[in-house]
Amino acid sequence: MIKIIDMDKLFDKYISDYVYQNIGKIAPDEIENNIPRLYEEFGDQPLTELEGKTPNSYYIGYTGEQLLQCLIEHLKTGVEVSDFLCEAIQNNPENEKVIANQLKQENDEELTLYLMNMLCCMGSSIAVDRYLEFILWDYTEPVKELATELLCETADKVKDAILNAFNESSDEVKVYLTQVLSYCKPDDAVFSVLINEFISHFDQIPVYAGYLARYGDERALPFLITCIENDKINYQDFEELRYAIEALGGTYDKKRDFTADKIYKKIRANRQKPIA
Repeated sequence: MIKIIDMDKLFDKYISDYVYQNIGKIAPDEIENNIPRLYEEFGDQPLTELEGKTPNSYYIGYTGEQLLQCLIEHLKTGVEVSDFLCEAIQNNPENEKVIANQLKQENDEELTLYLMNMLCCMGSSIAVDRYLEFILWDYTEPVKELATELLCETADKVKDAILNAFNESSDEVKVYLTQVLSYCKPDDAVFSVLINEFISHFDQIPVYAGYLARYGDERALPFLITCIENDKINYQDFEELRYAIEALGGTYDKKRDFTADKIYKKIRANRQKPIA
């Protein structure tokens, strides 16, 4: 088993020694500016606490399973997970399947987030189906949000699965699914969902207009223009709708009076504040 080491504490000690050796020679702000360089130097520094190994070499020679178990032990014991451990796992492409297999297990939130982030850093899309499960099933909001963010990068790979699950999903889940669909390539079924969600969320116009703007289908223009003509929209809604219309190649030049609108007044007041 890999010994659990708090690399952050070792780095703090390294910094303390550096400060002590440079008392009166270097200003505090210079020390702060040198932290990135010192961290690199620290990574190549042989340390007695690491049995003479450097932080960069400490995890070399272990299997992906052993390194992942080390990560799990760090989280269980509350010892800070170091970049050196994460990099040792991520830098070996063979560990992609090891991480994905662990992600299939029922892990706690913190470990799940670590696993997803590591796969992201590796440029992996091996676990997209699992990410969709995180959204569709009963997982925490941070896990759902990160899964959504990662799926947006490979939206077309889960498009059909999302469309199949969409109508049976709760309103909360549909929010995440709609965001992913807005990153898909043009598709009639996707367009239909995005339009229906836009129409159904008059109270969240900026969000859903933004999805249509990102999706980039000019067929949305009539729906956006109809909405912007509504006298009940506020100033923020108006601006977001106008942006979406312009993003899709349209224009909207009609003058609207928002002088009585609370959001407009607040924005105007902030613009008129003198710069200190």
